Amino acid sequence: MANLISNPRKWRNKAILVKLETTYGADATPTGAANWIEARNVSLTPMDNDKVARNIDMPFMGNSGNIIVGSWAKLSFDVALATSGSAGVAPKWGPLLLACGTAETVVATTSVAYNLVSSAFASVSAYINIDGVLHKLLGMRGEAKCKMDAKGVGMMSYSFDACYLTPAAGVMPTVTRTGWQTEEGVNSVNTGPAMINAIPLAFSTVDWSFGHKIARINLPGPQREVAITDRSPQASITVLAPDLATFNPFALAETGVVVPLSCTHGSAAGKKITQDMQVRVIDAAYDRIDEMLAYKLTLEPVPVAGNDEIAITLL
Repeated sequence: MANLISNPRKWRNKAILVKLETTYGADATPTGAANWIEARNVSLTPMDNDKVARNIDMPFMGNSGNIIVGSWAKLSFDVALATSGSAGVAPKWGPLLLACGTAETVVATTSVAYNLVSSAFASVSAYINIDGVLHKLLGMRGEAKCKMDAKGVGMMSYSFDACYLTPAAGVMPTVTRTGWQTEEGVNSVNTGPAMINAIPLAFSTVDWSFGHKIARINLPGPQREVAITDRSPQASITVLAPDLATFNPFALAETGVVVPLSCTHGSAAGKKITQDMQVRVIDAAYDRIDEMLAYKLTLEPVPVAGNDEIAITLL
């Protein structure tokens, strides 16, 4: 007997294209030549429906069914923490961060900065072709997380919600990979210390998340939107424990003072990424790094002047 499917489709064969939208929810038509994303650990929920139960009382047992009241899609993936390779040139992953509640400021030949915003959120259109089937996700917004582990590579993790469109057959795009740089390892050569309250500290891991609250708006009017309605950033870091006279996390936690935290990764100009935060230390626990005494600090990024809890600058 012949196989039912002579050439099964492969999950491995996929392309993700993402482009900023000019008008929310209007297809920005990303292309493989300009908008390919170097994604890893991809997860796609092509249809994620909001449903309401009918709950009909009947003279016999049985399912009275549900009504679909909204259709959405979900997409998540990781992108390596690497720059464009040139100072003052935005990275290819810039639109992803913009769709996660930030604004971009470019200073030619010098820097690209991403700062949080509380209004006028950007959105993106995404095309995901999985071995011949095209999924279009419009009005996409979401959440960003970052993690850097010593002896590993820095990663940004993105999770998005989007408005659903019916999938259709589509030719796999030809993609241009230009502009994506090979990431550098997190180590003593490529990565500077974590500066907490201006004190340099050796660290094994640092992570943070924007903590966005995402709402799926679906109202008569119409008003259909994936909206960022609030945020509550979170962060943590594990550092080698110097003597208390040098660094006392317990005193910082007791006073609740807001202190700056900064860390720069990258071996040279055009490759550097600085992460700046305004944080409270809200918990300090003992840990170990290769059997050396360490602190695992739970941090609470908070606004000082406003929209400055977390900032990312490429230098």
